[in-house]
Amino acid sequence: MESNVVALNTEVCQWKKNSYQEFMRFLQFQLLSLNIGNIREHEFFSKKFCDGGLAIGRHGLTAQWLIDCMGQVMSTDTVKSITCHQLDSDGFVSQIIRVAVEFTNNQTKKYIVKMPETTNIKAALELTTQQKMPEGADEQFIGGLTMFFNREVDFYQMERIPGLRLPQYYHSQQWDNGKVTGAIIMQELTGMVSVPYYESLNIQQISSIGSQLLNLHLFSIGMSDEWKEKFTFPMEFIDTVSNMTDIVKLYVSRNPELEEGFSRVEKMYTSRALFVRLLRDSHKALGIDDYLCHGDLWFYNLLWHPVQPGSESASDHLGAIIDWQNVHTGSVAEDFCHMLTFCCDTETRRFAERNFLPFYFKQLKTAAKRAGKHLNLTLLQFLRAYRRNFIAHALHLPFIVSIMLCVKPAQDETVQRIRNKQLIQKVIGAWEDALEAMNDEYPDFAL
Repeated sequence: MESNVVALNTEVCQWKKNSYQEFMRFLQFQLLSLNIGNIREHEFFSKKFCDGGLAIGRHGLTAQWLIDCMGQVMSTDTVKSITCHQLDSDGFVSQIIRVAVEFTNNQTKKYIVKMPETTNIKAALELTTQQKMPEGADEQFIGGLTMFFNREVDFYQMERIPGLRLPQYYHSQQWDNGKVTGAIIMQELTGMVSVPYYESLNIQQISSIGSQLLNLHLFSIGMSDEWKEKFTFPMEFIDTVSNMTDIVKLYVSRNPELEEGFSRVEKMYTSRALFVRLLRDSHKALGIDDYLCHGDLWFYNLLWHPVQPGSESASDHLGAIIDWQNVHTGSVAEDFCHMLTFCCDTETRRFAERNFLPFYFKQLKTAAKRAGKHLNLTLLQFLRAYRRNFIAHALHLPFIVSIMLCVKPAQDETVQRIRNKQLIQKVIGAWEDALEAMNDEYPDFAL
């Protein structure tokens, strides 16, 4: 698929209106599902292994725990030394530790140990609000974090989806707060890079992602009941996006060029029933079966091979999709909506909608036929499912933009201002197309 598509050639905000509790409620799902890197209060470093008590992370796990879990590939007798340190790619809700194991045969292998924590949520909120939060405020996230972390554990413990590019998985354990530390041990994807949130994917990169979604969607046809029951649609998402109006208003108030567009879409933000209709039910109303969705397919969950070894620039070849904490069953178009809306400028997104999506459907149809599966889906249904689900992501976009400009600002004010202007244009384009889709798909909703 990747070779058949033509390639296409801000100020830091602060929260001044609601209480900490209200703000955290608005941000909860985003911070639980978003992985952005470099949001943490302090470094963690473990010295070399000398006995089984070497700490791995801050949550009570040790070198002996790692050796016991990895018994198929290592033992105390074969391990010469272990060193570990925290990666720069920590997200809001994870501590991620790189573990380098030197064996007695002088070979060295590297692993990732991912553990849940709320420290980075607090740090992110303080960056966004520009205010110090009270001690323990992040503890209210534990319930949601447990659900999301254990969902990713379940995903890795299920059968492998053919063709899907994932880190190699070794071991995982469910998180039971206060009793068992949640953990996932996986391959370190050395040298892979992400595209920054303020840039845009190109069509060849979109095509590379599409080749992976093809595997996910093909697997979803005739998906077992076990998958459907384990990964139901998360209503927590509905609760959050239907309560993000004030944060979007704050972003609009700091960028007057958004005021006219916001006045036309503001009513949509205040309708929880509309978000249920768009996100959970829109594909079902079209007669489309549930498909498996990554649920957070955006910049920092897409890892690319670099253009050359050591480069920070991404090539057009997708290396892996990570962070499956929000995997669920839903619309066949959801991951495309999320990725194209959040990761592309308006011109690229519209080009992909016109040209790539029909091409992708043909590829899916061909692949299903080759696999002996019945694709209960037409091109018109697929495109309408995309337009309906897209509306919600277009409304969601300025919410995420406002957060990212705060937690990952440019060091130079001029660069920050340029980034913000580019993102404003992306928001305006998304709102324009969302309005058109609403008029076509939901003429009964009075704007």
